[in-house]
Amino acid sequence: MFDSRGAVLLTPPGWDEPDPADVGDWEPIPARVWAELDSLIPLWASEGDIPFADKPIDDAMRAPLGAHTWRLLGETSVAEMSDEAKAWALRRAGELISHIESFRAELIAAIAGPKPADPAEDWGTFEVAVASRKSVYAADRDVTYARALQGRLAATREALHDGRITERQARELAEATAHLSDELALRIEARLLAYSHRQDLPKFKASLRRWLARLDPEFVKRAINARNQTTVEHVANDDGTGSLYLHGPLEKTALIDTALRAYATATKTATGGTAEDRKLDGLVEWAEAYLTSPDTPRRHGRAYGIQVILDAPTLLGLADHPAEIPGYGMIPAQAALHLLADGSPIRRLITDPDDGHLLHYGTKTYLVPPPLADHLIALHHTSVGPHSAVPAAGCDMDHNLPHDSGGATDPDNNSPLDRRWHRAKTHAGWTYLKNNDRTVTWTSPHGLSETVYPHDYRLGP
Repeated sequence: MFDSRGAVLLTPPGWDEPDPADVGDWEPIPARVWAELDSLIPLWASEGDIPFADKPIDDAMRAPLGAHTWRLLGETSVAEMSDEAKAWALRRAGELISHIESFRAELIAAIAGPKPADPAEDWGTFEVAVASRKSVYAADRDVTYARALQGRLAATREALHDGRITERQARELAEATAHLSDELALRIEARLLAYSHRQDLPKFKASLRRWLARLDPEFVKRAINARNQTTVEHVANDDGTGSLYLHGPLEKTALIDTALRAYATATKTATGGTAEDRKLDGLVEWAEAYLTSPDTPRRHGRAYGIQVILDAPTLLGLADHPAEIPGYGMIPAQAALHLLADGSPIRRLITDPDDGHLLHYGTKTYLVPPPLADHLIALHHTSVGPHSAVPAAGCDMDHNLPHDSGGATDPDNNSPLDRRWHRAKTHAGWTYLKNNDRTVTWTSPHGLSETVYPHDYRLGP
């Protein structure tokens, strides 16, 4: 029943496809064996009840996954394990992580509840977001995945529960089959799970792509529709650089590439540097020209642009502290000083030396006036929604106490709030309180609380 590694393969319920002929060393566990294992090592067994306690690693490899597995692995310190035991313990720990992930998915699905008819009213996702310490957008993905595992992908849930696949494999399968009918999703699931135990993630994804192309009658149509799924994404790295990712119709990406190569060729003599440097310079030249044109739209009464935060000692040449682009990351001081040398305007920010929070912006109706919007954007940098990463400059300036109920338009009542959290506050029973220390404390309909802190301008915390 167990192979040499102590691992097993269950036949998942609901498979309507015959098992492939080659399933490697794996075989289904008969019900009588499960009964035997349950009698030997029940989930509620205490440490003293577990047999063969002198071989904890071997026992952990053979026992069904559960709390007792971790207890067995933890009986021997890593320093006392043989090299062989360390390797097998590492494998079993990975299987245990999968087991825990299946439990986590079950919790998420239970908290979120069934998918509502109107996606805009999927309020359970907000509870998941705060409990998981994630943005509501990241929680969206977790909820969709968890619902799939608790629904039609029961075999995937069982495989994850038994440690036979990883959470990444399960998520890839769930997301790739989300658009398919139940029948087709189960057919692809059956074929993938038959071999997943011996595949790493890249091979698993390659198999998934092949089965989708082979079994999905809408594959060609989807490939055509994919041309409309355009993505332009910026990612801030942790070394003072950023990355731009573009995905779209080939003729458009090819046009952009051709133009950048032509620009790099035309500026080679005058600019020097590498071709890649000159391509980036071409993009920057276009961006600056657009942002300084009279047709550029405005946000909260201000033209679009980026801010760079530099402390006074560095500005005066007394220190060399990194500068910060709010909402993006840190850059070297010399890069910020170069921007100032080009004539960029300077605004004063006064911060609290104890907590690094903004005290005053340096400038003194229902619509939030630009100076107040500037203050709130500089105070928070992002939406005050729990774990939201939406830049504050692109948020609504929410009146916590509604304006028509006597709420003032001032720093004590207004906060930048992204549209999804704004809707949750208006329609789903979420509330927040602005505290005297400039923090914002949210309370969910179920009583869960989360505190959001202003941006910390100090370099340390």
